[in-house]
Amino acid sequence: MKSQIRIVKNKKDLDLLIKYCKETKYASVDFETNAKDIVSDLFLPTMLGVSFQIGGSWIIPLAHKDSTLLDDWEYYFNKFCREVIEDPDVTKIAHNLKFEYTIFLRYGFTMKGRLFDSMLGKYLLDENSYNGLKVLVKRFLPEYDGYENGASPEFKNLPWDEKPIDELSVYCGLDCDLTFRLMVFLERKLIDLGFYALFRNMLMMGTRVLAESELRGMNINMDYLDELEVIYTERLIELQAGMRTRKVLKYEKAMQKGRIAKMIAEVQDEIDVIEKELAEKDFNDKQINAAKRKISSREDKLSRYAARDFQTNSELKVLEKFNPSSSAQLVDLLFKSRRGYRYDVVHYTVDKKTKQETNNPSTDGDAMGELIKKDKDGFIKFLNEFKKLSKLHSTYVKGFQARITIDDCIHGRFLLHGTVTGRLSSAGPNLQNIPRDTTAKEIKKMFVPPEGKLMFQLDYSQAELRVLAAQAGETQMIEDFHAGKDIHLATACKKMKWDYDWALPIYELEDKTDPDFRKIKVARKQAKTINFGIVYGQGPKLLAESLSDPDNNQYVSKDEAQQVLNEFFEMFPGIKTFMDKQHKFVQRHGYVKNVFGRKRRLDNAFLPLKSNSQRKANWGKVAEAKRASVNAPIQGAASDYTLFSSIIIWEKIQAGILPKSLEQVATVHDSLIYYIDPKDIHYIVPILEQVCENPQTMRYFNFQIDDVRMKVDFEVGPTWADLGTYKPDNDYTTMLN
Repeated sequence: MKSQIRIVKNKKDLDLLIKYCKETKYASVDFETNAKDIVSDLFLPTMLGVSFQIGGSWIIPLAHKDSTLLDDWEYYFNKFCREVIEDPDVTKIAHNLKFEYTIFLRYGFTMKGRLFDSMLGKYLLDENSYNGLKVLVKRFLPEYDGYENGASPEFKNLPWDEKPIDELSVYCGLDCDLTFRLMVFLERKLIDLGFYALFRNMLMMGTRVLAESELRGMNINMDYLDELEVIYTERLIELQAGMRTRKVLKYEKAMQKGRIAKMIAEVQDEIDVIEKELAEKDFNDKQINAAKRKISSREDKLSRYAARDFQTNSELKVLEKFNPSSSAQLVDLLFKSRRGYRYDVVHYTVDKKTKQETNNPSTDGDAMGELIKKDKDGFIKFLNEFKKLSKLHSTYVKGFQARITIDDCIHGRFLLHGTVTGRLSSAGPNLQNIPRDTTAKEIKKMFVPPEGKLMFQLDYSQAELRVLAAQAGETQMIEDFHAGKDIHLATACKKMKWDYDWALPIYELEDKTDPDFRKIKVARKQAKTINFGIVYGQGPKLLAESLSDPDNNQYVSKDEAQQVLNEFFEMFPGIKTFMDKQHKFVQRHGYVKNVFGRKRRLDNAFLPLKSNSQRKANWGKVAEAKRASVNAPIQGAASDYTLFSSIIIWEKIQAGILPKSLEQVATVHDSLIYYIDPKDIHYIVPILEQVCENPQTMRYFNFQIDDVRMKVDFEVGPTWADLGTYKPDNDYTTMLN
């Protein structure tokens, strides 16, 4: 079936399009834009494609330079949005619908009613392969494979805001029509395979919540950020000076000398070639004079180079100093050059594609951790600090300065399809990768609420372990959670055979001079590593690495780690039974599910695990499949609890149960970050506590965990870095001052 394209040319056409959308109760939409960020003040939608039935699309020209509606495009856009986009009876369809949703929001319109995102529908059915529209068309609508290739070469090469309107209309219209066709196919699959509740109640509702968060953005204290730029720049200069040891200066001198010698040799080679041509060829006088001038100019160069008189930019490069950010120079200095340190190689880099070891010495954190033991002149110490600070500077200072919008906000994106487990990811920038308070608290300090509000964080406490305990039916761990115990301290006490009631007050007092506190703190830290090592499916090798502390010269062997695992499973036998059960299930079925119904398909990611010969030949992939069979359903469920809570909170805000002043701005793993009016805090927290600790999953996903209640911690503060534990008797309005 061909796809017909019709252009809206006047108000009568627009009224007809609106009428058809209301009659069919469908609108598959797709924006073409000038390719600027949606949050940019330069952003413009150039056209909107709409399909209300399979087989055709209508195009509303908007701000395209050749639009016939250019002078009046906002009228057409606003009317369509009011009558179709905000009509709850019309189902809205799009591929990567959050993009369209955010554009409508930017102009003050909300996509109401049922939503369908063909990208997320496919992702839920197959998380392992690509989700782009053209990939899906090739896979599910092969007769339209390559539909974008019908455009002219000029169309493909031109920027989006310069593409001819006729060809762009066809491209946009096909996107709408083909997305509609995909919806018909994918929706039936989602229903038949039992994923529809998860799709509709989690992914499509999550799209609404995250679109609002992204458009709202996070406020940045620009004065503070500018100060941080100065501080970091000055500190980087100091660290570079510290790295200029005698050894480095000698290496640098030899490096420059080598560059000069190479440049001189290249010029001398040019002279030799010209002289050879003069001797061998029969040149006329004019050619001879030209050749002699070339020789003379190159001899002048040689004289200048010998006197270290470099003039052009390319010549001056030979005098560039040692660059610690150059991996090639660093490797040469540390391991290869006779003028360098000549350290023994710790380990080699691994090729990302083949996963095989290369011949290139590694300068990663582990390697530097080993080399610092041999650091006699302080170079490694300064280098490590320089690399750390340089990354912070480029990513979170210079990087943020380039991304901040005119309203002093940073707008990250949150991806519902960014991981195979269902855990959200973030990009542009990655707001889930902001340094912790313990590593670089000054970075989080730049994030501030708008005037009159505070930062408010809701954090699920040990969500993965609670899900694991419930899934495994591990009675001892469940009892510890019911008793309100610190699960990591409780695990440490069981391992060390301490009385929990003796250890808890010592740990909470945090008297660093008390040897018992230090002993308890170390044991709890190890127990935490073990607990989460189990969640992440770590075997003895990885657990040994996690438990080792190279900075303090403390190393745990693989055998010792295996003993730790054995002790853990003796304390919590239900966990071992659960893990064995998951391993057998994935071997038999090739997938696992979490409690919300999200499936992790492992046959697609790894070779089939059916026969003994295959398992032996692919033991690494088998081990990874086993690890994922435990980790994916636990990690994915913890993330789903967080996302589901954000949805319920959003709905309560829409219903007026929670105030609209409560604004979500980010989600970071198992936590949600909001702006909050301090006068509303004590009213809001009890409601959120009820929502999050016992979410009504039975109503929406047909399951309920009753063995273990989820637990949330609340924090409030004037910046993201200065959050403190919520206290019911605090007057938070005073924090504004």
